[in-house]
Amino acid sequence: MKICIINFSGRRDGNCHDIAGFIKQSLEQNHDVTLFEICDLDVSPCGKCDYECLYKDKICPYAGDDISAIYDALCASNLTYFVLPNYIDYPNSYFFIFNERKQGYFAQKPGLYLDIPKKFVVVSNTEQDNFKHILGRHNANSSDADFLFLAAKDFDKGGVKGGIMESEQAKQLVRGFIS
Repeated sequence: MKICIINFSGRRDGNCHDIAGFIKQSLEQNHDVTLFEICDLDVSPCGKCDYECLYKDKICPYAGDDISAIYDALCASNLTYFVLPNYIDYPNSYFFIFNERKQGYFAQKPGLYLDIPKKFVVVSNTEQDNFKHILGRHNANSSDADFLFLAAKDFDKGGVKGGIMESEQAKQLVRGFIS
């Protein structure tokens, strides 16, 4: 089975990075796993264009950046894990760039994005409702959205300093979520 993991965190060594790496390590023995650390990629936000993505015969001016590789892997996968930090009760800007840019990639493939199975791991010490609402819309049926919320405070760890995956309890929760 092909599995894609997208770590949306802007930090290279935080909780999301550790969780994404743990998922990859746990699955790669039996599956073909691709991990994207979005903070290491060249990804441009939408804007400063003439809405080329809305026209069949035009191409997004940013189509040459690394976001297309993420979408290609996502389309080729049987399952994709999104690993996201909570920034003031919402996904961070990298997630919103990913979300905006999918318009151009998937415009000529209606329905394809929603049909790709996705699971969501959210590192959050606060509310879950905004994430459930926003991310639930990334599956064909929002009630099918599968979430794992991990709060650093539940593992006696600081919110932004990392360390969640040092906890055996956190590892057990992630193992259960991915099995």
